Amino acid sequence: MKANHRLDPVFSSLQPASVWKHFATLCRIPRPPKGEALLREHLREWAAGLGLAAVVDGAGNLIVRKPASPGWEHLPGTILQGHLDMVCQKNGGTPHDFSQDPIAPVLRDGWLLAEKTPLGADNGIGVALILAALEDDSLIHGPLEA
Repeated sequence: MKANHRLDPVFSSLQPASVWKHFATLCRIPRPPKGEALLREHLREWAAGLGLAAVVDGAGNLIVRKPASPGWEHLPGTILQGHLDMVCQKNGGTPHDFSQDPIAPVLRDGWLLAEKTPLGADNGIGVALILAALEDDSLIHGPLEA
């Protein structure tokens, strides 16, 4: 599944835009527990497209490595950790199928939420922050492993 990289209007006013772009991708690609393979593969391809080393280990963990900024190779590495799946709980009578339906976020009164399902912000926003950090070439850092 290829994620559309156009920012959903729900996220257009939220900052930093790079974080919300990634969170929008997480909302579009279903990711129930034990069913995050499509998202994992999308992110592996995304990382490879940035020239980052990305592997999936025997347990199914996606590991992405970014070298230190030039001149900062002497710093100890930093691990950025999150999980790709989300809690799949819905309101009664809601036909949402977490194995194939995207999450439909809404922005209401300054709050981002999903109606009748969880938003997936646990741990989606953490993953979105990690992805934004990995793609930001202006950050100065030691070696990163996510």
